[in-house]
Amino acid sequence: MRKLITMLYLVVMSTVFIAGCSSLKNSDDLYLSNCTDDMLGMGKKYFVNNLKEGDYEIEFTAKEYEYGVLKEEHILYKSTIEHNGNNSTLKIGVVDEESDSSLKVIINDSEFGSYTLNSVKNGYDTGIAMSILDEDKYFNLDSEVVIAVYSIGGENRNTEGLNIDGEFEIGNNNLNDLVVYMKLHKVN
Repeated sequence: MRKLITMLYLVVMSTVFIAGCSSLKNSDDLYLSNCTDDMLGMGKKYFVNNLKEGDYEIEFTAKEYEYGVLKEEHILYKSTIEHNGNNSTLKIGVVDEESDSSLKVIINDSEFGSYTLNSVKNGYDTGIAMSILDEDKYFNLDSEVVIAVYSIGGENRNTEGLNIDGEFEIGNNNLNDLVVYMKLHKVN
């Protein structure tokens, strides 16, 4: 009887251990999480979590789609930043300024660049919607991660929102979608 109880205990504990360990994310994985800072204009800030100390090349790119077909690609900002080890978090974001219809990128609390795009400018005349991350999004170094989408409606000026939380796929129902990506590359 005692052997039976011991065997059952080992089976139950092994199952709990295996199930618990397999569902955990690696605590060192990079991920974006929401930042609650207030924004002027239409934009969003995020925290890049679990970033190791070092120098990183950071690049923000905007890709313009017309009814789901890539039309243009713009480098909004590209630079090398130094990330100190005091904090494993970096603040990034994007904001558009309605006054001059330009996109600016945010690194920590500084704004960089002022890239004017016709699709953003036209969006204020016809209506523009912004899709943002609602959940944490895991990503790898050297790969683009979507941080925002500005959409302008297609026929009848209806705008289709895009879910960028999971695997992102551009739709073909909007006249224009401006997808903003961020990419990090560790220099040293």
